[in-house]
Amino acid sequence: MHRAAFVAMIALLLTGAATAEPWQPQEFMISLWGCPHTPELARAVADAGFNTVMCGPDQLDLCHEHGLRVIVKGVTPEDARRLRDHPAVWGWFVEDEPKEPPSVADEVAAFHEADPTHPAYVNLMAWQDLSAYIAAVQPRVLSYDYYQWWWNEAHHFSRLEVHRRAALEAGIPLICWIEGSSDPRWEWGEKGQTRLFDNPDKLRHSVYTALAYGVKGIQWFNDYVVFRHAAGRRMLPELRPAGEDVAALNREVATLGPQLLGLRSTAVYHAPPLPTGTRAAPDGHWLQPIGGDWVVGHFVDETEREHAMVVNRDYERQRMMIVRVAADHLPVERFDLTRATWVPCPAVDGLDVRLVRLPLRPGEGALLRFSRG
Repeated sequence: MHRAAFVAMIALLLTGAATAEPWQPQEFMISLWGCPHTPELARAVADAGFNTVMCGPDQLDLCHEHGLRVIVKGVTPEDARRLRDHPAVWGWFVEDEPKEPPSVADEVAAFHEADPTHPAYVNLMAWQDLSAYIAAVQPRVLSYDYYQWWWNEAHHFSRLEVHRRAALEAGIPLICWIEGSSDPRWEWGEKGQTRLFDNPDKLRHSVYTALAYGVKGIQWFNDYVVFRHAAGRRMLPELRPAGEDVAALNREVATLGPQLLGLRSTAVYHAPPLPTGTRAAPDGHWLQPIGGDWVVGHFVDETEREHAMVVNRDYERQRMMIVRVAADHLPVERFDLTRATWVPCPAVDGLDVRLVRLPLRPGEGALLRFSRG
């Protein structure tokens, strides 16, 4: 056995956690790479729809006062043992994009031994070997970044496929990073960066396609892109134009979050042409969008009731999605974001409700649930 994996196993046995239920988040994460250091900033971050930030231990009380959880940076396992009962703690920051992910196994195990109730947080680059990482590190959560509008949108879905599969096999929640602006000039601070006209549509596409893959958290990179800054990278409590787009999406995700948190991903299907690594729905499948450019994530809740996230995969055009539902899954309800409740899906032109009409903005998704059977 790899030494790091052995250390992790022993740590779990010593804490009695080996037979415990896997760690699960208590809230759908909406996080920001950044830390509010003043009450004014903490209020601004919370008002923009974030519920999780990345701060040092000296900011725990401030964040708690404003309803923010913290991935705590700059601490040791001994600090984690002392602070683990603080209500603002989400988890413990270990490393971002480690070059050799299995190398963090000892540190993760030490944090988990010190605090059996919160995860040690490691974020991976999208191309790293997940099997070696999970085997050695035994993480409680899987986090990765792939910025499709900065790097290459062609690989967005293949990375979601790989990380979804790994998280399900390990029985751990998946969270992912999204760039706060679709203008790639933000990544390296190139001159001329701005809010592109289609920024809301592209960010919406990133968010809802990730939701279709069953993520339990959306992480936004970074505070500099979302909030205005003064000289010296000091964050100001004022959103940039792209930050306004992020805040609007955060409100939608916060409304959907309680519904999504308890769902287990069972399948993801795409319309042709199929992106690399994806698959089409089987012939005769009980839920079938008719035409269009779509991706559908399938889920079940704790009672095995079927749910689906139907997403307009087209980030350039609004589409009327027509979805055919088999009779044994009727009636159909849609989660209404405006009212934050489930509402019946109407019939199409007086036909049987097995044909459901979903007007979706570019990149938008609709959460549906079906008869208990």
